[in-house]
Amino acid sequence: MTSAYKITDEKPYPLGCYIDYDKSLVVRAVFNGGSKRGITLYRGGNKKNDGFVIELPADCKRGNIYSARISGIKDVDSYIEYNLFEDEEYFCDPYAKLVIGLEKFGAEVEDSDIRAKLDNKSLRSDSSSCFDWGKSKAPQIPYEDSFIYLMHVRGFTKSSSSGLPADVRGTFSGIIKKLDYLKSLGVTCIELMPVYEMNELQDSEKRSGIHSAIKSAKALKGSDVIFSRNGNITNKGSLDHKVNFWGYKKGYYFAPRTSYCVDPSNAENEVKSFIKTMHENGIEVVLQFYFEADESESIIIDALRYWRCTYRVDGFHVKGARLPLRNIAKDPLFADVKIWHEWFDYGDIYGGKPVKKRFLAEYNNTFLNSSRKFLKSDDNTAGDFLKAMIANGCDHGIVNYICNYEGFRLADLVSFEHKRNEENGENNKDGTDDNYSWNCGIEGRTRKKSILDLRNRQIKNILTMLILAQGTPMIFSGDEFGNSQGGNNNPYCQDNETGWVDWKALDKNGDILEYVKYLMGVRRAHIMFREPAPFKLMDYISCGYPDFSCHGRDAWRPDFTAQSHVLGLLYCGLYDKKSDDKSFVYVCYNMCWNKSEIALPKLPDGDSWKLISDTAYTEQGTGAPSEKRASDPDKVTLTERSVRIYQSFKNIKENKRKSSKKK
Repeated sequence: MTSAYKITDEKPYPLGCYIDYDKSLVVRAVFNGGSKRGITLYRGGNKKNDGFVIELPADCKRGNIYSARISGIKDVDSYIEYNLFEDEEYFCDPYAKLVIGLEKFGAEVEDSDIRAKLDNKSLRSDSSSCFDWGKSKAPQIPYEDSFIYLMHVRGFTKSSSSGLPADVRGTFSGIIKKLDYLKSLGVTCIELMPVYEMNELQDSEKRSGIHSAIKSAKALKGSDVIFSRNGNITNKGSLDHKVNFWGYKKGYYFAPRTSYCVDPSNAENEVKSFIKTMHENGIEVVLQFYFEADESESIIIDALRYWRCTYRVDGFHVKGARLPLRNIAKDPLFADVKIWHEWFDYGDIYGGKPVKKRFLAEYNNTFLNSSRKFLKSDDNTAGDFLKAMIANGCDHGIVNYICNYEGFRLADLVSFEHKRNEENGENNKDGTDDNYSWNCGIEGRTRKKSILDLRNRQIKNILTMLILAQGTPMIFSGDEFGNSQGGNNNPYCQDNETGWVDWKALDKNGDILEYVKYLMGVRRAHIMFREPAPFKLMDYISCGYPDFSCHGRDAWRPDFTAQSHVLGLLYCGLYDKKSDDKSFVYVCYNMCWNKSEIALPKLPDGDSWKLISDTAYTEQGTGAPSEKRASDPDKVTLTERSVRIYQSFKNIKENKRKSSKKK
């Protein structure tokens, strides 16, 4: 094909390629120094023979960026896809806003067949290209009022047990179908594992080279041979088809994952509709982005800016090494965006200035490790557990969690002491060995009722720790009703029932779900569980009680010795300035394998304690269990490995008696 066209210089930013309103092709792309480089345009359909190649001259280069405006291309409106090339290598534009060729999750696609959609501004008006966001607004929920729900878009509803139609399972629309469920749970923020476009196959670059070698071998030998992964020709068979189900790898950071959409060709609007729906229901959307250590700072910042502006996401959990955290945190566009990472240099970012509203948050394993160790009765854990329970920040949030995407699921945490990762194909060498788990007496599945009851109680114990801790609770999808991965603590490649949420577990473990809802109700009802700043640990309003205090077998005398497994945490409601309910709440933890006594601190005159929850009681959230008092009226006996919650109530009869005496 021939076509007369003219190439003129163009400004180098913003990067990307498109057909402009005057029907000229604008190309701005980064190349790494090949002898020739350029763009190939396609009309779509025929993947091999419809390419129109345009080589870019060296005088269009500034740094490593080639920028040009190409006018006079015949029938330019007929081209809908493009690829870039450097020497003999074809590759998809990393700044592509929509990628063609990866619509089917996990399909084998050569990198050279992955193309970018060519945006044609000459075929649309500004108004037709604008998505109607209506009156939806970002919820901007403070950290102290947030409840984060981490999920994998595909894994959340892909299983047939989700009860959804086959065409919406594993998609953004599937999440919307579960919206009523999420709201009933009290979720205020959805965190999504990577949703930017990528080739899910492991070692896709190496695989592409193997495919090229196969083609050459077939051409030479005329036989259906294949090559092994080390490059040697083998007998007939198939290449190792292993997907990166989680998606923590390099991808096309500006393009939404088309395989997560019901209509991949309309992926942009489908993702926008999803976010709009979440916002209309008061739920924030935070996206995870993983960047490799050698990724350029420019593409990292540009990608986050694009998703913020185009999709109106509420925040980012940035992952990877050598991230430009300071520049991200100080970018004016992200001044009201939640940014999460393991740690920030707050002094450098804020410069010692006061923070009006917290947007940065630490997302680390401290709470996970401390709560797990305390749960399974390790020695020397009470002090660390207490610190984790009250950790908070004046200028940043703290995200607490007991399980993440990596590591055991909550149900497996109390069922396995050893990982079961053989099906990952790495001889069980992958995944962490530091799980801090206890199987409650039997490894793996069992029908023994006493073991099942103990596991159920342990799940409720650690959920109490999570939801009633300061900071923001995060739960991984399915953990709230005992979803299991069969002991696999690293199912990064399990695009199957192992990696998907099993909704049938909800039928078996409905009491766990109800307990989560009950705890969220307790957290919402008492502001002392969700303070925006750290406790002062002192009586600063002269009411006779500090805002928070810790107790043991004797009141005001907590035991932090090596063998201590009992703690009572007292939250003084008199410091609640926003509610008329000034009740005290006392949470008693007994992680010992024996029954243990704990003190009931004395309350102000006219108040008395009432037991409102006990994880040793089988029907949580349906009313207060009966209670047997210890011989000492100022103490109670806790069941082994259990948590109780007490709340203060006004003694109406006593108050009436005192009132009548005054008269």
